[in-house]
Formats: sequence, structure tokens, C-alpha cells
Amino acid sequence: MRTEILSQIHTHIGIEGCLKRARECVYWPRMNSELRDYISKCDVCQSLAMKQPKETLKSHDVPSRPWAKIGTDLFTLSGNDYLITVDYYSSFFEVDRLYDTSSKTVINKLKQHFARWGIPEKVISDNGPQYSSEQFKQFSKQWDFQHKTSSPGHAQSNGKIENAVKTAKRLMRKARKSNSDPYIALLNFRNTPQQVTKYSPVQQMINRRTRTLLPMKSALFESKIPDNVRSNIMDNKKRQEKYYNRSARDLNELKQGDIVRLTPQDRHKEWEKGVVKHQTSERSYEVEKENGRTVRRHRNGKRKKSTLIRMNKRYLMVITKSFRTRSIQSCPMLR
Repeated sequence: MRTEILSQIHTHIGIEGCLKRARECVYWPRMNSELRDYISKCDVCQSLAMKQPKETLKSHDVPSRPWAKIGTDLFTLSGNDYLITVDYYSSFFEVDRLYDTSSKTVINKLKQHFARWGIPEKVISDNGPQYSSEQFKQFSKQWDFQHKTSSPGHAQSNGKIENAVKTAKRLMRKARKSNSDPYIALLNFRNTPQQVTKYSPVQQMINRRTRTLLPMKSALFESKIPDNVRSNIMDNKKRQEKYYNRSARDLNELKQGDIVRLTPQDRHKEWEKGVVKHQTSERSYEVEKENGRTVRRHRNGKRKKSTLIRMNKRYLMVITKSFRTRSIQSCPMLR
């Protein structure tokens, strides 16, 4: 009987909505938990579920010097493809126009930057074909740097790169709209002091300002090692984490064999079923989908699917507003 009641209460309106409806008419011990459990196993609700709540912020470690850790990504603007390469210490970035987006072209552009600034210890990117190719794997091995990729569909883990892309696009759009030189805009950005560190990206990169079209005293071009850059960045990250984590929570870790639902890459599609194969990093997992394809996803992009519902045989009471029991048939909601 209880299964029948649960079925009638559950009309795909969400857990809280069903609980409110149930409390008007029925009661039995552990009703709330059993109703939540029942709804969590509904394939229709799971396949069309809302996004997972945001997890606590996990910041990247702050490098001890410029160009020790960089991020790279491709973006498109006005039909043209570009490569952006950003330093995690100084926020200094390079922008390259790409006439093709092959792995070979991306590697050649990165080699030019490495020849200029040195070989970084770590390179962060997404899982695009340019970076997941065997050619890029050999490049990282031959040039002796660690290549780390983020989970597909989780751009938040590449916040430094995403912010650099937004900044580059904004500078280029404004330059085009004002009919001005985008390279002058980039030069000015690199020489603008940052709010957190109090120094410009180029000062943090090469310990001095570079000449712009703005008149400046010669003394300001002298070399000076910026003070407290790393500590200021770390303090700012702590403040950001404290603020962000007020409304965030960590999700439970998944285990091999767990059945999950994957966030659709297209927001108009349904959540897909899959089985966890193994954990690749702290919040990233490889999952085998129903079609046999193995994909990598961030924990936030997976919703654990509940196991079969367990029903006990405890008694069921139907409550009226005067808290007197009556038969199920007399409850208007369940007729």
C-alpha cells in the first residue's frame, strides 16, 4: 500500500513539492526519507534534473615565480581563431592569431613563447584535440614540462585562463569598435597595476615597466623586484574562497562501479546514465556511458543514481488537519 501511496504522491514536481503535498494528507514513520529515496530513483526526474549545487572553491596553487606555471586555450572572435597563453603568477598573457587549429600549429606557437620566456614547469589546458593528441604528449615529454588537463565541460577549474580570454576579447572588441590598434590596448593592459598585487603584469613578469605612449619619468623604467606579490595573491584567494564557500558544499566521492547520471553538454538534452570506472584526480572521474564510450567528467557534472528502494512494512496513517486518522480513500489528494 505504501508503494502505491508514494506513486500517487510523486508527480515529478520535485522533492520539496511532493513532501508538502504528502504532509497535507498522510503520515508514517520515516515518510520524508522514504519519499526522498523514492523520488531519487525516478528515471524521468533524474534525466531532467537541475544542475548539481556548486562545490567549494579549490584554488590553484600560487607559483613562486613568473612563468613556472602557465595556462593555454583556444578561442574564436569574429570568425578568427586565437591561442592565448597566460602566466599564473603575473596574469601576463600572450595572444596569437591561428590560421589553423592543428596541434602542430599550437605547439609551434608555444615553442616561440618558451624560447622567449623559458620552459614552464607546468602547462594547464582543456581536453581539446590540440592538447590531447599524441603529438602534444611527445612535446611535453621532449620539452620536459608537466601537462595537466581539466575535466571536459568544467571551465571553472581553468579560471585563470577563462579570465584571460574574457580580457583579451574585451580589449580586441573595444579596439575594433573605436578603430584603434589592439596591440596598443594589449600594451596598456600589461602596464596597468592590478588591484590585488599593486603591480602591473609586465612588472611582475620582468621586474620593470615597459614604455608606452603615455609620458613617463625615466626613473620609473628602472628595474625593481615587486614586493609581496605571492602573499598578496594568496591572501586574495583565501578571501575569495571564504566568500564563495558560504553557499557551496562538497559532494560525496564516487567509487568504482557507482551508477551515475552525467550532466548533458547541451542544456536542452537529458542527463545520461553511466558507470564510474575510476577516479583520475581529486574531483574528476572516468565514466563509461551506456553506449560503451568512456568519458572524463568533473564530480559536479555527475549525479549519483540511487540503488533499489527498500520498503518496510510499518503501518501507514492518514492525517487530517485535526490530526485524526481516516481511510486513504477519503483523502482528496489520493482519490
